[in-house]
Amino acid sequence: MVTHRYSLVLVDDQSIFLDGIESLLERMPEVHVIGKAHNGQAALALVAEHKPDLVLMDINMPGMDGIEASKRMRKASPETRVIVLSMYGHREFVLELLDSGVGGYLLKSTSKDELMAAIRTVAEGKQYIANELRALAKEADRHADRNGETKYGPLTSREVDVVKLILKERTTQEIAEALFLSVPTVETHRRNIFHKLDCRNIAGLVKYAMERGWGE
Repeated sequence: MVTHRYSLVLVDDQSIFLDGIESLLERMPEVHVIGKAHNGQAALALVAEHKPDLVLMDINMPGMDGIEASKRMRKASPETRVIVLSMYGHREFVLELLDSGVGGYLLKSTSKDELMAAIRTVAEGKQYIANELRALAKEADRHADRNGETKYGPLTSREVDVVKLILKERTTQEIAEALFLSVPTVETHRRNIFHKLDCRNIAGLVKYAMERGWGE
């Protein structure tokens, strides 16, 4: 017999995905979906009003991405536990969200059994990381490599500016002029961006930016 039902808010910009997840959760008698939202702002309003036990949320959403939304939710309702869903397992995503205190990180390719296991684990106050991503969470030297360089860290606001200009196909010289920086400084930012995001080429950077909702 279920003695406690966990209240849960679902967040994704695709209605068909929300409906599918809600259908799966109907098989979990200990979970009660109390609301659905299609963007970060609406989700934040639901959390502030209802103070749910759990939030299951996509990262890539219009207006406010899941990373920013999860940080604001923790301030609005400290007891609410957030489980993030993502199409990609970018190192910067995973580690930034884990450091911010989210309860779980799942890939959208997850199975229904893993989804249910994650919800139950996070509801009990523990952290759940997708099987494919657990190696990232266990990196003992994630803050520094052998050369003493930063191996992990959220992108700075300046690095975000550089990424957005790269997406617009601006050259290094054009980026330097737009941001009032020297060319060597822009080149350093580019190296740090690719290093932090573990991207090997522009295609990888585009995938990351699209997931954050920075692309056109």
